[in-house]
Amino acid sequence: MFSKLIEINLDKKDDVIHLEPIGDAHVGHIGFQEDLYKERIKAIMKRDNRYTIFMGDQVDFINPLDKRWQEGSVTILSKDDQRKKWQTVTQPLLDYNMKQIDKGQPKIWGLMAGNHEYKVIDQSYIINQFCTPNKLDYLGSKAMLGLDIKHKGKTIRRWKLFVQHGSGGGSNPLTALDQMKVNHIADVYLMGHLHNKLYKGERVVDFNFSKGSVVYRDIGLGNTGTFCETYTDNVDGYMDRKNKVTPSKLGTITISFDAYQGKIHGHE
Repeated sequence: MFSKLIEINLDKKDDVIHLEPIGDAHVGHIGFQEDLYKERIKAIMKRDNRYTIFMGDQVDFINPLDKRWQEGSVTILSKDDQRKKWQTVTQPLLDYNMKQIDKGQPKIWGLMAGNHEYKVIDQSYIINQFCTPNKLDYLGSKAMLGLDIKHKGKTIRRWKLFVQHGSGGGSNPLTALDQMKVNHIADVYLMGHLHNKLYKGERVVDFNFSKGSVVYRDIGLGNTGTFCETYTDNVDGYMDRKNKVTPSKLGTITISFDAYQGKIHGHE
């Protein structure tokens, strides 16, 4: 597991920040929706106080030696060519992030490894080819993030985020998200992998020492979506060999953090 402290300094104390994770792009697969991906990249760049994290499976990395291989389903056969294509389509955001790093306010909080990466290549490749050249923090396949939101150098609110790429099958991400809560204390739980974008807010019971009483606290659970279509017309792909398939809703979710009011909420 990895960890990272993220400090955000607000221009105004009532500014709201937004996290729009980018998950499961699967660059190199025939189902990768490049136009939608570029649209969300531009939105993250252009909107103030909007940030992102790469949730894993940035590239497809399936080749003819993989049991999931289906002829025609992968348009870029070389693993490194897939990585180069990811670099190309993501370059505007990566360039913008470099400028924000110099200002002490990066747009990208880190990059995770997905099963399509860590089952095919080693960790050093991800770090050396995805992270180091782009000055991105490597967060492994599971990480705890501490979000410290400040105004004029003074902390307004802190939240804990537990993020992972995820594993296993199943069509209901709520089951996997509920499992994430076991023995992991956080305010927001985020997972990729299952491709079914979803956000659910919940309330938990806590104790406030300054008030000396029971309080309710909001938490958020999110599956971060995909940019890869489930089926492609006239292609017999991996998902064609499965039963009970629900096609994925493409795109992202957004989690908003209102430090001034101490609230979080999210939407698809």
